[in-house]
Amino acid sequence: AIAEGKSVSPYYDSMVAQVIAHGQDRTEAAGKLAAYLDRVTIRGIATNIPLVTRILRDDEFLAGNYDTDYLPAFLGRLAPADHAALMAEIAAAAGADDGGIGDDAIAIEGSSELKVLAGATGIVYLAPSPAEPPFVAVGDRVDVHATLCQVEAFKIFTPLRLADFNAGRQTPLYREERRYELVRINIADGTQVNAGDLLFVVRPVAS
Repeated sequence: AIAEGKSVSPYYDSMVAQVIAHGQDRTEAAGKLAAYLDRVTIRGIATNIPLVTRILRDDEFLAGNYDTDYLPAFLGRLAPADHAALMAEIAAAAGADDGGIGDDAIAIEGSSELKVLAGATGIVYLAPSPAEPPFVAVGDRVDVHATLCQVEAFKIFTPLRLADFNAGRQTPLYREERRYELVRINIADGTQVNAGDLLFVVRPVAS
């Protein structure tokens, strides 16, 4: 299914490999799968290996207590630090580096306006669901912790906030004490984006 130099789309549940394990019971088979995946290294593309290995060791999954709501419930049980570690593992394997977005990348010459760029590949959703209003609209004034949209990759929905771009930086890209007016929305709901694509334009305003 894959080989060095091939392009693999992140959409439509692209399968790069299928692994089947047999055991005396569910727990043994899951343990074999998890142990095997611990030894697998795929670089250059984002895969769901970090997520799958965690699921294979989840007590609720091993007990067979799951339905269509299992994944959001599982992610909800993860501590914030574990959720961040999961996303970092997926991004690291893909060679993603959010640190590449700097002050020069978001500045708009001759203006106080700032770009908000996609940090990774995914599908952008501007509202929590089709029946609900969008997270933000042009003209809204938000702080850095407001959700602007959600980015979905491998069925994981990650809220996007200005504060996310400040993580690990000594000098924040978007200042905590400021509010930002949404000047432009540059993507449509359900749009597929890649790292570095322009999502929004914001302007700092007085608090």
